[in-house]
Amino acid sequence: MKSASYVRCFWAGKMFLTNGHTTNVHCTHISSTQVEIESPIALEGSRKVKLELNAMHEGKLAQLKAICDPISVVLNEHDLHYIKLSFHNINQKDQGFIEDFVQAHQ
Repeated sequence: MKSASYVRCFWAGKMFLTNGHTTNVHCTHISSTQVEIESPIALEGSRKVKLELNAMHEGKLAQLKAICDPISVVLNEHDLHYIKLSFHNINQKDQGFIEDFVQAHQ
């Protein structure tokens, strides 16, 4: 089984937790199935999060929206939470945008 390619990205956005908290985040890596972000707050018990990223690729802008399942959370040396998420629910248009971005940056 071939794993999905993971590439660097620098998109900014917001993470919405199930307890009502919202925070600014930025994406560090992305694939067609997973995303890694840095956040000033942890997941605070959220089993799912809503993620909105302001993406750009080849001059095209998109606001990607997804419901994600947490995989892991690590507090890094900059006192930010490094959070790995898998896409639980994402529309086909946003998925296609991510796949095009990943393909172009492999």
